[in-house]
Amino acid sequence: MQRSIRTAALTAILLVPLVTSAPAGAGWRTLNSAQAAPSYTYRGTIRAINARTGTLELVTGVGLSLRVVEITAARTTRIVTASATPRLAELKPGDVVRAECRRTGAGLVADKIEKLQVGAR
Repeated sequence: MQRSIRTAALTAILLVPLVTSAPAGAGWRTLNSAQAAPSYTYRGTIRAINARTGTLELVTGVGLSLRVVEITAARTTRIVTASATPRLAELKPGDVVRAECRRTGAGLVADKIEKLQVGAR
């Protein structure tokens, strides 16, 4: 009798975290679908750019290593440069930019690309 009580108590202890962390049905899905897609901000140097296709490769630092991130500019992407009429075609390899992006099924899409002024020290 005492063994079955211990087994029942142990089972209850093991199942409580599963029950309390389980999603609560349709309300949980609605909450998650209403949240905005996470945004990513990359700072780096343009390695390659293709204004015709709207893509650019950005070299960024991650810890002590470098990586290349491919970003697509959409029609709605805001380009910020010192120019009065900023366009993607004004950017060139070697320019330092900050890109605010979101992940889509097609990859990273930029919401804003800002050319940063790098001062001589």
